[in-house]
This record gives sequence, C-alpha cells and structure tokens, in this order.
Amino acid sequence: MGFLLPTFDEATERRFDVWRASRLNDALSTPVAIGAVAMFSFLLWDWLLDPTQIYACIAIRTVGTLAMLWCAWTYRSRRLSPRGLQAVGMLAVTSGTVTIALTQYMLTDGFLYGPAGLALFPTVSAVVVTRARQAPLVNLPGLILVLVLLWVQGIDGFTRFNVVVFVGAGVFASFILALALEHTARYGFQLELKLEEQAHIDPLTGIANRRRLEDRAREEVERARRFNRPLSLMIMDLDHFKGVNDRYGHPFGDKVLRTLADVGLANLRQTDLFARVGGEEFVVLMPETTVDMALQIAERLRSQLSATQVTEEGVTTTVTLSIGISAYGPDAQTVEALMAQADRALYAAKTQGRDRVVIGPGGLG
Repeated sequence: MGFLLPTFDEATERRFDVWRASRLNDALSTPVAIGAVAMFSFLLWDWLLDPTQIYACIAIRTVGTLAMLWCAWTYRSRRLSPRGLQAVGMLAVTSGTVTIALTQYMLTDGFLYGPAGLALFPTVSAVVVTRARQAPLVNLPGLILVLVLLWVQGIDGFTRFNVVVFVGAGVFASFILALALEHTARYGFQLELKLEEQAHIDPLTGIANRRRLEDRAREEVERARRFNRPLSLMIMDLDHFKGVNDRYGHPFGDKVLRTLADVGLANLRQTDLFARVGGEEFVVLMPETTVDMALQIAERLRSQLSATQVTEEGVTTTVTLSIGISAYGPDAQTVEALMAQADRALYAAKTQGRDRVVIGPGGLG
C-alpha cells in the first residue's frame, strides 16, 4: 500500500495512468467549459464591487475564459497522454485562479471581499489530475501569482492572512479530494484487472484458457520471427478420458483435469504458458525452447502424470497422457500452423498406442 492507496508494480502503474487519463479525457470537457462560462458570469460581482474597473475586468475574464474553453476543446478533440492531461489541467486551473486574482487586484478591496473565490479553482483542481500528488503542483503557478499580487499591492494584516488561508485551504482540500478520487479509481482499475484476468483463466483448473493462449501465442510467434528465436508448442490429451468420466463420473473426471493442471504447473517453467483449450486437451507454449528441450519437458510431464495417483471419495486410479510437439520454422510460421503440426503429432501419438510423445514433421529438422 502507498499513502492510503493500493499500489501496483511499475508496468501496471503505467497502465493505470493511461487508464485514468483516458477516462478523465472523456469526462473533463463539459465541466471545464461550464467552469469557464461561470467564471465569466462573475462580471456582475466585479461591477457591483467597483464599476470603474469593469472594462479591465471584462478583458481579464475574457482572456481567462478563452483559455479555459481552449482546454475544454483540447480535452474533447485529442487523446491526451497522462503528461498532456496534467499540462492542460494545470493551464485550466491556473487560468481560473489567475483570472480571479487579477480581477481582485484591479478592484477596490477585491482581496478583502473576494478571498472565497480564490479557493474555488484550487479546490476543484482535484478532478483534473490522475494522481493526488499532482494536485498541489497544478496549483503552484496560481498560488505564486496570488502571493506576488499581494506583495505588489502592499496587502498585509488580516486581509493577507485571510487570502493565504483561503487559497491554502483550497489546495489542501484539492489534495484530500484528489486522494479520495484516486483511491476510488485505483479500486475500479483493480477490479478491471481482476475481470481481465478471469476472462483469461479456465475456471476449473485455474490455468490459462484458449483466449489467453491465442493472444500470447501471436505475440511469441511474432517475436520468434523478428528475432529468430526458438519457439515450441505442445498439445497434450488425456488417454481414454471419456472412459474415466463414464466409469467414475464427471466430478472424478474434473479431479483428473485438475491433477494434470497441478502436475503441469509443477513441471513447467515460469516462461511457459500452460492452457486448457477444451475438454481434456491442454496446450503448452514454450518461448526460447528448442524441440529437444520441449521433448525433455514433455517426457517429464508424461512420466510424472502416469506415476501420480488420482484419488477422490475412495476411488483411486492413474491416467496417461499423449503429447504432440511442433516448433516454429519454415513449415510453421503462424499460430495456426504450429497448432496444426502439434495436433497431427498428437494424433500420431494416439494411433501409435498412446502414453507417448511425438514430434511433428516440422520439428524433426
């Protein structure tokens, strides 16, 4: 845990920034535009406080409003990166704070009667940042200008104290609000990660499913092609599995499938992707693995499973495994070709008596 926040590894943190930026990009255009129009409407307050400065205030508020409307247009028309989002958010917040500070500087007793307005944009700045720690940063230019204007105008005593307190309270409130929003966003992102993971997991065995295999296999085939690296694939099938189901029932058959998954996970490497692709058929994708290495792994798997007793509610039996292997090469340059070669090798293993490993034609060379 970070500061009251769930944290992720470095790569996932980058994904979170992009995920959060995308959602803020979609959401901020209308609020920023409304804020710009609302800020311009405060000309009435300027006129009531000091009518002699109304034209100067109109000019100041027009420039600030146009700057904020440009930010709103940018949110709507572009897909901003996290850094771009922070820059545009800083411009929007600074435009609002600077506009209010300059009008109060122009008006007689503006800082005396209007400090609450200076807290407005620092407070709402929480909604334009992807991280809570950015909230004080996006307020920094506006805060510096307020302090400079107070110094230039010679404001001191209670009025200066009051303005600083209001602006400081706004910045602090923005940080607390941004922290709550980031906390909520992180839990939402965490939920999406879990749902994404579940979409790629076989619920019975807990290993990868066909969807995950297909996604990863295409990545690994492309890597093998681009960098000329070895890549092997094995398809395995439980022998006489239908007979196991018919004789002992489907709950026992499920136990057999989970046993194969456990044996596979215990004997495969972290770089291998182990997936159940349907029924009693499993696939192992093995990056950086030659056919000879894949054969050794397959034989270890086969012998380990055949020596493992499966026990469920007083019933004990053993099962065997047939395996077909293929390798990336001239005759297997796509995921489909790799699967087809391994499938033919698996069929050969079945016809040759089962409980054996066969290498596909493309892997023999």
